[in-house]
Amino acid sequence: MFLYAKHLQRTFKTRHSKTEVRALQDVHFQVEKGEFIAIMGESGSGKTTLLNILATLDSPTKGAVILNGQDLTHIKEADMADFRLNNLGFVFQDFNLLDTLNVKDNIFLPLVLNDLPVKEMEARLPDLADQLGISSLLHQRPYELSGGQQQRVAIARALITNPQLVLADEPTAALDYRNSEDLMRIFEDINRQGQTILMVTHSPMAASHAGRVLFIKDGRIFHQLYRGDQTSPEFYKTISLTMSSLIGGGE
Repeated sequence: MFLYAKHLQRTFKTRHSKTEVRALQDVHFQVEKGEFIAIMGESGSGKTTLLNILATLDSPTKGAVILNGQDLTHIKEADMADFRLNNLGFVFQDFNLLDTLNVKDNIFLPLVLNDLPVKEMEARLPDLADQLGISSLLHQRPYELSGGQQQRVAIARALITNPQLVLADEPTAALDYRNSEDLMRIFEDINRQGQTILMVTHSPMAASHAGRVLFIKDGRIFHQLYRGDQTSPEFYKTISLTMSSLIGGGE
């Protein structure tokens, strides 16, 4: 077992009362190394809270997250930043690139923060940039790029550290259909090379490129689908039907 979310619960108290709100209720699932999993649910279902806990940006009220044998809930606060740099790659919907840096330096940023020698940084970049189709963009600034190009740069920044796990938060939300499809094919290629990916998305199209989809509702994982030998268009239809049932309140 690679990643184990063990009976996670997350409660919040409202600002003006002592009422507790349960964002997550007994969330329990496992991820094998090399899986590509999408997490889907309506707004307020708990999927972002779950992602934040898996990313060590938040802590569960109860339960544990085990990554490759390490309990993430027991990592000291002082060690959290180093843990994220060395183990997790992040892809966000709004790219989070720095316009003051060129593409190359944006990609190198997590390695700079980790004090990696420049020679090793330079050695890691060519193959990755070529795979993502951004070799010709390395000396441009993010604001000179299209949204699709910026997201490719963000993926390169996530992968340059050789993370155990890539966490993606609505990675296609700011992209048009064509760029979204291109991006998800890149994710599939990366996954085929052995990278474990966990993606939160509202898009059935994006989720149709994953190998498994977890559906979250009212803070609970209530259903899952395996892609199996379905094509992306076939899996898209299956996901869409399940989402319609979810929104309609069916099981």
